[in-house]
Amino acid sequence: MSRSTRVRTLAHHELRAATRSRLLVVLAAILVLVTVVSVYVGAVDYRSQIADYTAYLQAAAASGVTQLPPPPLRLLSLLRGAMEYLEIIGAVIGVALGYLSVTRERAGRTLALLRTRPVSVGELAAGNLLGASAVLGILLATTAVAAVLCLGVIGHGWVDTGQGVQLLLAYVAALLYLLTFYCLGVIATARSRVAANGLLVALAVWLGVVLVLPQIGDTLDADNQVPGGLFAALGLNLSGETAVLTHFALYENIRTGLEEISLAKHFERFAFAMTDIPNEYQGVSLGQLLAAKRNDIIWLLVGVVALGAGTLRALRRQPVTTGGQP
Repeated sequence: MSRSTRVRTLAHHELRAATRSRLLVVLAAILVLVTVVSVYVGAVDYRSQIADYTAYLQAAAASGVTQLPPPPLRLLSLLRGAMEYLEIIGAVIGVALGYLSVTRERAGRTLALLRTRPVSVGELAAGNLLGASAVLGILLATTAVAAVLCLGVIGHGWVDTGQGVQLLLAYVAALLYLLTFYCLGVIATARSRVAANGLLVALAVWLGVVLVLPQIGDTLDADNQVPGGLFAALGLNLSGETAVLTHFALYENIRTGLEEISLAKHFERFAFAMTDIPNEYQGVSLGQLLAAKRNDIIWLLVGVVALGAGTLRALRRQPVTTGGQP
């Protein structure tokens, strides 16, 4: 059996085992459900606003107005809730997948037994990561298709080719993000004698990275202190905002630093930019968007590589057994 065949076999095993887990199926169903509900609500409101805009255009045309403004609505921005659910619930699914992967092999004593076979630790880690990527990819594809169908069928706004590319990039970033939490679940569980303790450690890290750090950064952001933005309320543009913030450089550096160490914040920034949510990216080309957000995608790639290496190391430390006994 070749190396690639062994990796594919391990990946298929990971995929098949994950689909048999009731916990993962329930979590995935919850994620798909909340995604559909959030997009449904947004799509209904979008359809209503489009109808109002169409009525306005007809009235303006009847009055002889020739210069008509473009619609102020952004279709992909309706996916904000879907991205936020991926950021929170998706990360939990990643942790659970990693935890179950290790506990399942421990319970069946297959993890240690595998190491006595002609399967290297690298092949084992690659097979597990490939299988986890397939599981998470199917989950993300399901939520993406459900969201796009809701936008089209309910909101009467179908995603065009350019928007489809942006959406694809957002979900690729989501896959990288969820894989980091899968690796976190594997590492924390594999390094703990009691699997439940490893799960608690992984969830504590999830709590800090996904909920606490981004919340601290948002709370300390001066622009968030007033609905609609403090600087907008003061009538300051970007240069004016920059001039004001230069007087609080240390404060801003600390606040930004807290956000920088949160992978959740990097995923959120990239995904929001790809789904047209921030106003400052209106009318910006895809190349300019990617250039502006390259720091966030680099952080996500570094996270996957670093935790992937940690997964390899954690699996290497698993005890070897012969004949099914440690």
